[in-house]
Amino acid sequence: MKITNGVAELVGALIGDGYIYRKNRKYQIGFVGNPKTDVELFERLKELILIEWKKDAKIKVRAGGLRMVIDSKEICDFLINDLNIPHGEGKCEKVFIPEQIIYYWDLVKYTIRGIMDTDGTVFVSKKPGIEKYPTMEITTTSPVLANQLRNILLKKGFRVANIRKSKSKLSKRLAYRVPLHGKENIKKWLEKIGFSNKYKRERAINYIQ
Repeated sequence: MKITNGVAELVGALIGDGYIYRKNRKYQIGFVGNPKTDVELFERLKELILIEWKKDAKIKVRAGGLRMVIDSKEICDFLINDLNIPHGEGKCEKVFIPEQIIYYWDLVKYTIRGIMDTDGTVFVSKKPGIEKYPTMEITTTSPVLANQLRNILLKKGFRVANIRKSKSKLSKRLAYRVPLHGKENIKKWLEKIGFSNKYKRERAINYIQ
């Protein structure tokens, strides 16, 4: 399989809020999202899956979450064997951007977009002298992925703060947060990377106006 811009974006979404299941002759790729904010994003991913992998993915709301699943041994083998994407238990802590993508900006920017669309947030916070300080942040439980993202973005001229570690009351896993503060970072993101998540794109545009 070729690694196109569309495949790179799907890999990003998979890294963010996706999973690969390969066991007992069952081969499945799935994505999980928020039914209130991610419907347009899932329509975009569904379109990419049809174009790139020739599969008609089904979008459903189940157990309060938005879900999309495709069954394919060929795609599972490509993701696991060719791209070495972790799967199964502990995937979240081990996930990383594959080397077939990370060294090529024209590809990796789409993977980073997919990660931001799924595992990123766009919000405002209070800073000394600033009531509403716009910020983008990607949260992951993989320290390798967090460092990859920070290093790539720094090389492309983004002003990336130090990675912050945190742990929520609902999870035993340590989270790593990659923060990009300020309007200039958001403007640069919109110009160089962009969003496929309409909800986050509109928030970003609103915060820089």
